[in-house]
Amino acid sequence: MTEPLVKWSYEGEKGPHYWGHICEEYEIAKSGKSQSPIDIHMEKVMEVQGAAPLELNYKPTKYTVRRVENSVHLFPKDKEQGLTFDGKRYNLIAFHGHIPSEHTLNEHYFAMEWHLVHMNELGERLVLAVWMEQELEGSDFGELAEIFPQVFADFGIEKEISLDVSGFLPEKRAYFKYQGSLTTPPTFEGVTWIVMREATSIAEEDFVAFQDIIQDTNRPLQELGDRQIHHSA
Repeated sequence: MTEPLVKWSYEGEKGPHYWGHICEEYEIAKSGKSQSPIDIHMEKVMEVQGAAPLELNYKPTKYTVRRVENSVHLFPKDKEQGLTFDGKRYNLIAFHGHIPSEHTLNEHYFAMEWHLVHMNELGERLVLAVWMEQELEGSDFGELAEIFPQVFADFGIEKEISLDVSGFLPEKRAYFKYQGSLTTPPTFEGVTWIVMREATSIAEEDFVAFQDIIQDTNRPLQELGDRQIHHSA
């Protein structure tokens, strides 16, 4: 299959500082006031008593794995899994990773960050972000680390893998919430971000395999502006 045009990059003349100039569709990257990612600084966080509960409902399912632009994305076969937040049901539509993390905590970058992208019946997007630190042992990624480079090498290759993303998540459900944007073009806004407060772990062997493909795929931090960051108590 012929490689489709990759319009943007993480470096050079198509890098993050130029995204807003590449085409009209990407203009929001330079003009937007609610862009992501951001630094989550605890001095600016509002702790919310009785915050909306985060109900997670993931299960083992098969995923289609394929390259999308500058990364590898996984798309669930089972569309009836996801989460409920603030009374709204969001289904998981895809997930992918960034190395190092895109969001920071008090300016600290984590080894990796996964983005679980969800959408509700109204078309509203919610992204669940999970930080990971590199350790000797970690979450079970099955054969994903092996498949990653195969898929990234050719836009025409798709693989199938069975995974349970609930194994990526921390036991504690504390989270940060704010309104932002997608972190890759087109970086449109109106996205609800739920960033899990506790980081989980990724085994060194898996991390190195992912790092070879998606190292330095983190968009620079964006200004918080007058937005609020809420922390579930």
